[in-house]
Amino acid sequence: MSLPSTRTPPLAALRAFEAVARLGSLSRAAAELNVTKSAVSHQLRALEADLGVALLRRGGTTRRAEPTEAGADLLASVQQALTLLATACGNVRAAARGRRPSRLNISANPSLAALWLAPRIGRFIEAHPGIEVQVYLHANQDPAWIEQDIDLAFLHMRAEGPHRRPEPGDIPLMAESVVPVCSPSLVPEGQRADPAVFTRHRWLEEKHVASPETRWRTWHERLGLAPRDWQDPLVLSGLSTVVSAAVAGVGIALGRLPLIDDEIARGGLVPLAPGLCLPGSWGYVMRMRPHRTHDAALPTLVEFLLGEAQAPA
Repeated sequence: MSLPSTRTPPLAALRAFEAVARLGSLSRAAAELNVTKSAVSHQLRALEADLGVALLRRGGTTRRAEPTEAGADLLASVQQALTLLATACGNVRAAARGRRPSRLNISANPSLAALWLAPRIGRFIEAHPGIEVQVYLHANQDPAWIEQDIDLAFLHMRAEGPHRRPEPGDIPLMAESVVPVCSPSLVPEGQRADPAVFTRHRWLEEKHVASPETRWRTWHERLGLAPRDWQDPLVLSGLSTVVSAAVAGVGIALGRLPLIDDEIARGGLVPLAPGLCLPGSWGYVMRMRPHRTHDAALPTLVEFLLGEAQAPA
């Protein structure tokens, strides 16, 4: 009679199982682990074969991958073990670092990084010289958590609808609102409340998903313009590109506050018809990397940025 195996399954397989069980999706687990979906699927099959039991219900009528009874029992232990490992590794890193500065890796989309985050990180490291901050960029809401060892990600979220929504543990940072803006040299100060100025200048539009308030179709109606006044806007990718064009006097843009607050404060942009400002469909949250021991400097950065987001424009 063969004795039961006492060999512990590979750590990669246990990580894959934990990620799929927590996120409910092979695709999302693969993105978080920075591997292919087929690699995650292979690790799960190997783990279930090794343990001799199904751990997840997936496929068929099940929309999310859900732990079986055996899987739920294993999941709690795996998550506890991964947390212990992360803590131990963090302690070793801290001991090795000694008195060297703390280092935080953060990730944001290009618009937030360029327009809002960069100047505030500059002020933060000036106030906290013992903390180093490295800013990475991500697209499509997918920070490279593992590859770039991200501690904190800034995610553009929509409260409702089919797109990414905040998750438990996310820290709300700021909501958005939208207002037309242009270079002060484009429209004289006395004309900036007159809807007629919109018929005399080019319209700049950001290419954005599920955001009617950043579309000129919405503003054409909101401004009470006639059908003959419609023009096809110049569509640009990324708010930072739109802002650069507006500052250069190319046309009138639909700017997202508070990302453009600094540019307005500097005088590079001025609002037009500010009384018609529209609330945004999207906002930003901060998400700490799950299931790891965080550097003691991270709460200091989070508190600083929350204060910046709440400060008056």
